[in-house]
Amino acid sequence: MDYPMRADLKVGNKFPDFELPDHTGEIRKLTQLLRGFPGILIFNRGYF
Repeated sequence: MDYPMRADLKVGNKFPDFELPDHTGEIRKLTQLLRGFPGILIFNRGYF
């Protein structure tokens, strides 16, 4: 299946802020974790 790319996800654009639960279940924002510093975001499908 071919999914269309969002228009705001282009090389050079800032990544949109989002929220996900951490290991304790507390909701964390991407901007809260990075605090203005650059970062690398990796999505992994889990244990193999």
